[in-house]
Amino acid sequence: MGFFNKIDARQTGYQIMNPTLLELPRGGNSSHDFLVIARTKHIAKNIHGKQYQLARQVATFANLTYDSFGRPLLKAGKWSKLLVEDFGDPEHHCKGEPNIDKYIGPEDMKLFWTRTGEPLLIFTHQVNDKNMCQGQFLIDVRAALVELEQILGPELSSLIPPIRFASPAGLRRDAPPGQENHRRYQREKNWAPGQSPFSSVSELLLMAEPGQLFRWISNDEPVELVLGAKDQRSAVEEPYPATAKPGETWHSRKSMTCVHDVMLHDEHVHQSTPMLTLTLCHRGSCEPDRQNTVMLGMVQRRQDPPAAPFTWYDRRIAVYESSPPYSMLSVSKKLTYHGETDSRYIWTGSMSYYTNHTEFPLPNHGFLDDEIWLGFGVNDAAAGWLDIRASELVADHYLCQGAPAEYRYYRQNSLA
Repeated sequence: MGFFNKIDARQTGYQIMNPTLLELPRGGNSSHDFLVIARTKHIAKNIHGKQYQLARQVATFANLTYDSFGRPLLKAGKWSKLLVEDFGDPEHHCKGEPNIDKYIGPEDMKLFWTRTGEPLLIFTHQVNDKNMCQGQFLIDVRAALVELEQILGPELSSLIPPIRFASPAGLRRDAPPGQENHRRYQREKNWAPGQSPFSSVSELLLMAEPGQLFRWISNDEPVELVLGAKDQRSAVEEPYPATAKPGETWHSRKSMTCVHDVMLHDEHVHQSTPMLTLTLCHRGSCEPDRQNTVMLGMVQRRQDPPAAPFTWYDRRIAVYESSPPYSMLSVSKKLTYHGETDSRYIWTGSMSYYTNHTEFPLPNHGFLDDEIWLGFGVNDAAAGWLDIRASELVADHYLCQGAPAEYRYYRQNSLA
């Protein structure tokens, strides 16, 4: 994949990592190219006599420029702002993981333009709840960062819907009976927002984990499971790997997804980036339909010593149908970034189309020749990004069992 480029936020006074990027439209009250929200260093904080490590997220505006060697660079100015600082009670309890209790504050923020032009922000925060200790929250960026609406200006602001998430809205899913205290339902992290181009423009989908797709209903209700139990399951097409003999292909018994089969591992795999939709042809050469358009997002599995020689993330792109039943279709080979080294692990949390300000609302749907930007943190110490063609994310995939003939056809004829 492409060489990674830097995000220079030194003028803000913050050391940033794990960024999420939102391209800004042209024509507002500002010449800025991007909104960048990123994690900065935790700080120690004493609350009611108890010591905590407070996570902080800083917002800044950045422009695309070039360094002295002619390499692309996102450069921020002096202005910055900490987000959702005073939200939520510090009290929470992670059963079986008491060390997590000392960590508070917003984490894992992800930015996402909806089809109607809503700039949304999803993040993790502690929850004072009987069972859940960390939950997912959704807020409109215009509410979390009033400066964004000022930058958009009245003309662009009039083209997008009113704010429907004016304060952090809790997202929760119902745990299966008897599993309320399971770790996966105690700590809800890294949900991936997405939309189908063939559903209502206001519908908001959330991939909680591979194959677990939900629909947002309201602030007062749990998210609604979109898939039935059968449709959540998937498996890699045999033989896998290609040299496997009949009957030797390993399949996940616990998670039962194509992603886990490809990773040859049955432990938790978390969503990494927002979901995008992609039509499998070059722009202008076909019309999007349910057969040629897919939904895709990145997933990651962290590996640490002693199981691995060093900390690293196994990154994959998972591809799904873009309309019901949203079946998983294929999973990529490992994604490696040029410049990545064993001693500097990379965590990717941002994926979005780059239009160079030519479209508004900015899209979460594109074509094979469109440009996608990935934003990531380097070794919990720095922030970077890279730009690639969308086609690179869907090349070199392992097919899942039952992938339709139409998907196979478009892969064979459009990606050859």
